[in-house]
Amino acid sequence: MGESHRWRARSAFEGGDRVRLDLLQGALRAAPGVAQWRITETVERRYERYLTFLEVESERRTAATRWQVWLALEPVPSGQQASGQQASGQQPSGLQQGEAGFTIGSSEDSDALVERVRTALDAAAAAPNPVWLLPAPGEAGTATPPADPASGCDGGLLADPDAVLDALVAEFAAAVPEDVRPSTLELFATVSDRRLLNHRGLDLRDRSTLLYAEWVLLHRPARGEQVEEVEFFDRIEATRAVDLTLTARVVAAAACVRDGALATSPAAGLQPVLITGPYVAALLGWFATHSDAAMHVRKINALSEQQPVMSRRSGEPLDLWSDPAVPSLSAYAFDADGYAPQRQELICGDVLVGLHGAGRWMQRLGRAAHGSLGTLVMPAGATPLTALRRGTLEIVRFSEFHPRSDTGAFSGEIRLAYLHHADGTRSAITGGSVSGTLREALADSRACCELQTIEGFHGPQALRLESVMVTR
Repeated sequence: MGESHRWRARSAFEGGDRVRLDLLQGALRAAPGVAQWRITETVERRYERYLTFLEVESERRTAATRWQVWLALEPVPSGQQASGQQASGQQPSGLQQGEAGFTIGSSEDSDALVERVRTALDAAAAAPNPVWLLPAPGEAGTATPPADPASGCDGGLLADPDAVLDALVAEFAAAVPEDVRPSTLELFATVSDRRLLNHRGLDLRDRSTLLYAEWVLLHRPARGEQVEEVEFFDRIEATRAVDLTLTARVVAAAACVRDGALATSPAAGLQPVLITGPYVAALLGWFATHSDAAMHVRKINALSEQQPVMSRRSGEPLDLWSDPAVPSLSAYAFDADGYAPQRQELICGDVLVGLHGAGRWMQRLGRAAHGSLGTLVMPAGATPLTALRRGTLEIVRFSEFHPRSDTGAFSGEIRLAYLHHADGTRSAITGGSVSGTLREALADSRACCELQTIEGFHGPQALRLESVMVTR
């Protein structure tokens, strides 16, 4: 590190002091060569409860404060290192800034802070990037302090977390049918306070709550029934207890574990497949990924602006947008840089019409920042779910389902599905897999008119794909 970066931060505070926000700010202001900095403070309280066969095995409470820090050095001409040496093969084409980041907790002391900042200065000097600027209060697109930082929170969780967990345990127990055994139940309740500060005077705060439940149900065979006991795992999370829909999910999981014990293998070949629940969000998330300004700056985007995102054969044109104001796990009052939530049109009538992205990447494209991706929203389709099901293989659970982020190719092993027959009956299916590529599979898709909010998505509960490969 050059002489200008030899930093004796210990003079800013007494060695051995526990890290505090004021000490952290003072250390960044005193660090030589730092032109920009951002601190995100998170104070988190977590309440956990673990049950086996509805008996409490353990309870746990934790509390922690941590700070995520980003810093950038004074800009230098492109193609030069911080020391002023020309980089091999680079041509000056503007300014670059060294950047680095680190996370530190309140349990650490000022000696650790000195070392973290010193290491970050070294790392930043070796990592030049094109210059971009953090927002200042009052600039276009910058968030203002929320009138009510806890507006989207679960009020009961803020007031009495234990009472909320008690109520969820009772709701779970009441929802489990007699022919199904509840094996395990885990409940987590989290209250988080976030504060964002930067060197330009931005100071924003918000509060959030999160409830998470996961459980395993066991099928209890009837007397004389020649089947093995089958287990079924499920999980759900939401910002408020009312949105957790625990009873409905447990009832559905019980039906799955019951039907899974009698399921048979699927027929192979191209056939209509109904994708439901979180898998709808997983499919559409690929289009959001390739609507990200970061992908376009790096030129690794599979979709091009003002061009169709697929060659449609039939079905309904795809519309997608980002709206951080729509409640979901991806909603926010301000993004990681401090930009306000704004609706951003991404795909309209199968055409990519806009991009979302962090301030860094929108500035690289010469565009105004409108905040990072929020809740991914798709409008309701025209057909009721009951009508859309007819003649399809409805996927209830994959063992694993993660479309490739680059090509959009997907393959999911079927843990449980239902084959819907013409007479209105259905058969449980397990084993085999569903595979394809997203742009091809959605080329003749139709959405149901019923809506869901799940994780960071708000839109139809199901998509019907008319021709997808199913293997045994």
